Amino acid sequence: MLKISDIQVVYNQTPILDQFNLDIAAGEIVGILGPSGCGKSTLLRAIAGFVELAKGEICLNNACLCDCQCFMPPEKRGVGMVFQDNSLFPHLTVAGNIAFGLTKLNKKERQKRVQELLELIRLDGMEDRYPHELSGGQQQRVALARALAPKPSLILFDEPFSSLDKALSEHLAVEIRELLKKQKTAAILVTHTQREAELMCDRYAALNDVYRNIWIDTAA
Repeated sequence: MLKISDIQVVYNQTPILDQFNLDIAAGEIVGILGPSGCGKSTLLRAIAGFVELAKGEICLNNACLCDCQCFMPPEKRGVGMVFQDNSLFPHLTVAGNIAFGLTKLNKKERQKRVQELLELIRLDGMEDRYPHELSGGQQQRVALARALAPKPSLILFDEPFSSLDKALSEHLAVEIRELLKKQKTAAILVTHTQREAELMCDRYAALNDVYRNIWIDTAA
């Protein structure tokens, strides 16, 4: 489903990622661990299309997202993102945030999709609330629903629990895994916390171990 082949990302003439490879199957949830500055967020930005490759190729569903000759714009990649600060629009309601990326649907279709997702994240009845009226956990669930709304093939999670306490982080990791599996959506989680990867992912590895294709299977 996702195939990353020998990519290199360079910043200020220094390789951040070099000869990096990764394959992810449809519906698979993969975790990548490492300290700040190791390159794991750069990997997500390369997949999403926010940084260009110096070398290599990224393909999703057999379509080239980027290589030395092609570059698909981020909005056309079919990739969603959830950030550590959830990045909800403060001036939009819960429903407005979820519907933000559904510009290709008519009003009735948008309302139906929003309602489906409100029920999925168990926030139905809260569609008219604003982000500041929600708890941290509820805000992250809305951010997930917004990412799921256009039915992407892949969602990228960049330290999504870092601003939450340990108990809530672990609860959300389990909850988000269940939601992704229900939607059969593949995902990559980058985190510095091993326990989050154990709870949310099918397999995980430290970034350095990904280069050597050494993974820990959470089902083992």
